[in-house]
Amino acid sequence: MINIKNTYKVQGMTCDDCVQTIKTKLELENEITEVNISLSESKLTVISNKNYEPEDLNKIIKNVVNYYIENNKSNKYKQDKLTDYIKTYKPILLALFFVVLLAVISSIERSFSYKEFFRLYMGYFFIIFSFLKLQNIKQFALSFSKYDPISQKFFNFGIIYPFLELLLGILFILNFLGLTINILTIIIFIPQTIGVIIKLKNNEKISCACVGTSTEIPISNLTILENIIMCLMAIYMIAVSI
Repeated sequence: MINIKNTYKVQGMTCDDCVQTIKTKLELENEITEVNISLSESKLTVISNKNYEPEDLNKIIKNVVNYYIENNKSNKYKQDKLTDYIKTYKPILLALFFVVLLAVISSIERSFSYKEFFRLYMGYFFIIFSFLKLQNIKQFALSFSKYDPISQKFFNFGIIYPFLELLLGILFILNFLGLTINILTIIIFIPQTIGVIIKLKNNEKISCACVGTSTEIPISNLTILENIIMCLMAIYMIAVSI
């Protein structure tokens, strides 16, 4: 018996009933041995004894309205996935865009160098992201404690964290206490990065508190990337200062 596993994109699913309808319809086929559907990812996985093209599956469910199956490698699928990603993480991406823009403008004005750019990037990063967190400090602390190991042990750390970020941002912009603030940056980012990695590994769906709680954004590899970039910049700044 040959088991062929293919994954497809499903358009039109909105609820668990949609999932069950498509699953039931496909499982009636003798050549199909297993059907798995993810509503959140709009993904269909079919294990069968023969290779099914999207058109074949669409013929099977043609009497079930409003659903359409397509190859998940198609350009349309990739475009939809990119669009969904940008829509989901738009607040973070916008904040990072303005951080980079401000850092570039400011560092060019002062004779561009990597050291200046990194210092200003970190300063604007802390100030912009602290502003987003300060809009609802208590709610931020609750969300932050779900993945930050320090906040899980000392809840009040989440309360003071936005103010700590604001202070670090100001000190980076003023170029004051360089070694201390870079070391502190590494100290606060490493634990939360480890916390996010653990949550993602366990497939836990929780919100990222990095942009506050005014928008619901799930933790992801983007959160890890943000933190790693900040740590690498801090390490570089320490290295060139020694």
